[in-house]
Amino acid sequence: MDIESFPLYDIEGDAQQRGRQYGRAAGDRIDLSLRTYRAAFERVGLSWERTRALARRFMPMVEAFDAGMLREIEGVGEGAGVPAEDIVALNARSEMLYAFQQLEATEPPDGCTGVVVMPSAARDGKLIHAQNWDWRVESLELGVVLRIQPDEGPAMLTFAEAGTLARAGLNSAGIAVTGNFIKADNDGKQQGVPLALIRRGILQSTLYANALGVVCRSARSISNNMIITHAEGEAVSLETCPEQVFWQQPEGGILVHANHFKTPAALARVVDRSLETTPDSLYRDRRVTEALRNRRAAGLLTEQDVLDALQDRFGAPRAVCRSPSAGPGGASSATVATIVMDPAARKMRIAPAPFKAHRFTEYSL
Repeated sequence: MDIESFPLYDIEGDAQQRGRQYGRAAGDRIDLSLRTYRAAFERVGLSWERTRALARRFMPMVEAFDAGMLREIEGVGEGAGVPAEDIVALNARSEMLYAFQQLEATEPPDGCTGVVVMPSAARDGKLIHAQNWDWRVESLELGVVLRIQPDEGPAMLTFAEAGTLARAGLNSAGIAVTGNFIKADNDGKQQGVPLALIRRGILQSTLYANALGVVCRSARSISNNMIITHAEGEAVSLETCPEQVFWQQPEGGILVHANHFKTPAALARVVDRSLETTPDSLYRDRRVTEALRNRRAAGLLTEQDVLDALQDRFGAPRAVCRSPSAGPGGASSATVATIVMDPAARKMRIAPAPFKAHRFTEYSL
């Protein structure tokens, strides 16, 4: 499939209004997203009736976390002409698949390699926050960019799968976030807030401390690594599992995280199950780190240096920039998108299918 760019949808107003606008504008993609994940749920033995029942169990927790998000989800369903629980299922697809220990048998891991270059290490003195998102090849047709102007709070710009509220993005307060797959042995033992909504909560924050607090205070079902940055020169990688949060900060002006636990505290306390499905994470993380450190030794880093590191093809198809390959159960995975954000300028550039071509489209607030 040849995708040149992801569509941009502008939504504004209160939560219900934003949801309706999103559901109407992206209805076709939301329908495709539902069909894609309905098939994924059914492959692991979850009928759509059962999936909807599980989604309904998440709704009280979503409302307790942020009632506005539930109103927005209900609006998306109304706009797209589907029940609200269908939209909850999309936002909780990782929890509903990974948490039940089912996904590994049939689906590729939700990978990623995240990078931050601090202002002190950047040639133009501005923080760079980037990511390769590795997932199902079909997600190329599901990607959307939302430019959100709420009645209250910061404006937001987020890349997401159609029907979900956030994946990677930034806001008008200079806060940005990306998320990477990691897996611990205690995943799925408790119900928690879907990761897509935690990321959206980060983007709804005006203060950096509040953005970090969204992660640290939220009940979680499954593990995830979230890199949260601020345009004025702050960055932290939070390795989360259902009951704990571990943190890592940049070294030498560079922060890299792929798909395994790295912090000493996490390695001492958590049984890391990530490498069972993403052993390539070990060399992806090291190779990107080494490439940037070598470039840094020769001078200050540029956005192009970051993008070059994220194009590394060693170990193909299980490379930093992953070309399509069949995973467990025959599902095909690849680097769906390269995302690079400039939080100071409130803009992001996204290249779909970077394994084919580096064709970036710029989106801004």
